[in-house]
Amino acid sequence: MTERRHLFVDLDGTLLGMDIDSFLPVYFERLGKFVGEAVRLPDFTQRFMAAVQEMLADRKAVMTNEEAFFSAFRQGLPDELFDRYYASFEAFYHEVFPQLISHTRSIPGARRFIAAARRRGYRLTLATSPVFPLRAIVERLSWCGIGTDAFDRITCLENCHFVKPDPRYYEEVLAMAGCAPEEALMVGNDRRDDGGATAAGIPFIWVDGRYRRTGDPIGEPVWRDSMLGLATAMEEGNAPFEP
Repeated sequence: MTERRHLFVDLDGTLLGMDIDSFLPVYFERLGKFVGEAVRLPDFTQRFMAAVQEMLADRKAVMTNEEAFFSAFRQGLPDELFDRYYASFEAFYHEVFPQLISHTRSIPGARRFIAAARRRGYRLTLATSPVFPLRAIVERLSWCGIGTDAFDRITCLENCHFVKPDPRYYEEVLAMAGCAPEEALMVGNDRRDDGGATAAGIPFIWVDGRYRRTGDPIGEPVWRDSMLGLATAMEEGNAPFEP
């Protein structure tokens, strides 16, 4: 019997309490205001959203998500103006993004689950959909009191070519972890985005039973529980975490 020694763990809604449908509008509003005022050009929001859509479009693995986004974003911009935009992005994540912690909450058992998984020798990948830069993901991890050293790797805008629920994203995560689907489990709260792991052959553990409001669920979970329940199961070595 193959041992499942790799855990792919989602962030938003799984380790960090967040309604992504409420969080994203606030994020876009704050980003648009900050960057728009810094650069003083009226088309930032339209340009930003068009670049996001280009990044999310189905494509071959030629560019990372970061490269695809900025390639689309900078079209028609003089280098000097693009450099000002880019500098304002950097400043936003340092100066404004940390304030968005007020739109999140802690999830009971999240820190216990990660700590217990490390004690039991699991290799952990933070498998958050890579639409944010690494610095924004590290910041959100700090909001739930979990350090980056808890994870062997983190998927992010800079190192991935696809996003959830594309099975190619999960194939990319498997390659990063150097493991086969039967050696891994995906832990997440979203039966579409995280359940997409099943299309790559990775069993899915459904946390807290929250359906995504847009899009149909993908795959059947092999286990369903609260994060607190999963933490207890991990500490006790109960299924589905038994080798």
